[in-house]
Amino acid sequence: MKKQFKSWTLVFILGSIAIPVGFIVSIILMNGSSAPDALFGMYVLMSLIPMILVVGIDRLLVWKFGNTLVNKVEFSIMAFVALLWIVRFAMDLMI
Repeated sequence: MKKQFKSWTLVFILGSIAIPVGFIVSIILMNGSSAPDALFGMYVLMSLIPMILVVGIDRLLVWKFGNTLVNKVEFSIMAFVALLWIVRFAMDLMI
């Protein structure tokens, strides 16, 4: 059981949650009565394609470089994005 959880990464966990949720949301929106909702459902469905590619690339990198190195890189990227959001929030407060 422990070996199963050793190769999980941040992108794999978030992608595993987001892909089924996005698929369900897109089906619900496309079965709605308004055209904008159906178009947004199609947009959500098409946005799942890059997400599937990112999860696939993540699995390939984990296989090649290992879990710890890939997690370090992913957390560094997420921390950088969070820092950019904080800087943008501070700039919006100043203006």
